[in-house]
Amino acid sequence: MRPYDRLIGAALDGERWLFAHQDTVETAWRVVDPILQVATPVLPYARGTWGPPAADRLLPSATRWYNPSLPA
Repeated sequence: MRPYDRLIGAALDGERWLFAHQDTVETAWRVVDPILQVATPVLPYARGTWGPPAADRLLPSATRWYNPSLPA
């Protein structure tokens, strides 16, 4: 049986062991929702590059991103 079929079958049969309790789900959302509400802008960058120039600000000064596909 495919996982989705198993899940739907369990729901129709009233089997609760495959499902999270409501208090568990609400607690998870209480933790995750504030993180999702923070508006972080998406910065576009050219295909084949290592990301936008702003990514360099994540590194300590005088440090550059290391490309593991190139020889050291």
